[in-house]
Amino acid sequence: MNDLNNVYQSTQVDYEDDGGEEMELATPGKRIAAYLINYLISLVAAVPLIIGFYQMYKSYVISAQAGASAPDFSGASMGMIGLGSLLVLAYYIVQAVLMSKNGQSMGKRIMKIKVVDEDGDNPGFVKVVLMREVVPNLVLAFVGMIPFLGPIAQIGFWVACLVMLFLVDRDRQTLQDMIAKTYVVDAE
Repeated sequence: MNDLNNVYQSTQVDYEDDGGEEMELATPGKRIAAYLINYLISLVAAVPLIIGFYQMYKSYVISAQAGASAPDFSGASMGMIGLGSLLVLAYYIVQAVLMSKNGQSMGKRIMKIKVVDEDGDNPGFVKVVLMREVVPNLVLAFVGMIPFLGPIAQIGFWVACLVMLFLVDRDRQTLQDMIAKTYVVDAE
């Protein structure tokens, strides 16, 4: 009977928060949903930027077909790029403040999960923003520039993180969590 009990892995982190209660690890579904919500919000913020670049591209193609030496970029396309850039910048600033303040991005807040450090406390700006978000994305950006290997490494990184979400015996820590020594738990 003891062998059967050892097979079960708890989804609770082995430290206690201030209230003396164990914190439950966030489910993979909640973490994936939070990521997708954040991605959708960032995509909406980038819509004017995308439209502006599309308008510039269209102007370039029209001028090239007409034989003009330089494309005539309209103020509208430049305005859309400016607006989109401001919206994307504002999105990332808001996300950084929210993550620093309470360990929750917009998506994590909606899904009622949060990032905590090894003691169950708020990890703060360095761990939650720099170590979990900026460092891995900078590494992926540089690796992505390596011909042929870059895209494969990037896909491998995200697949590895996806698989790690389901490893209860590793406390569902993704590579970013391991770098920052953080956990994602239910915030309820």
